[in-house]
Amino acid sequence: MRTLFAKRVFQIAGIWGIALIAFAYGAYFFGGEEWSVYTSHPQYVHGFFLVTLAWQVAFLLIATDPVRYRLLMLAAMLEKFPFTIVTLLLYAAGDAPASVMAAGLVDAVFGILFSIAYIVTDEPAEAE
Repeated sequence: MRTLFAKRVFQIAGIWGIALIAFAYGAYFFGGEEWSVYTSHPQYVHGFFLVTLAWQVAFLLIATDPVRYRLLMLAAMLEKFPFTIVTLLLYAAGDAPASVMAAGLVDAVFGILFSIAYIVTDEPAEAE
C-alpha cells in the first residue's frame, strides 16, 4: 500500500508536469499573452522547459519502482521546494503575478507528497 502511494504521487506529478510544460511551452511558441515568456536570451527559456520536462520523465521513472529509485526522491524534493520558496518571495516583493505563486504552491504540495512518499517507502533490500 505504501509503495502504491509513492507510485501514484509520482505518476500524477509526472503527468501533471508534462501537461503544464506542454501548455506553457506552447504559449511561449504561439504567444499566449498571460503565459508568454519574453527574454532576449531564449536559450534560458528552452533550457528551463527542457530540463523541467526531463524531471517529469524522472518522476514517471520513480513511479515504476519507488523502492529502487527511493534515493532519487531526495533529488525530486530538491526540484520542488526551491521553486516554491522563490515564487513566494517574488510574489511578496510584487515581482510575480498570483499565477506564478499558485504554481509555486502546487510544487509545494508535490514536494510534501514526495517527502511523505520517501518516508513511507521502504529502503531497497541489500544484495547478498
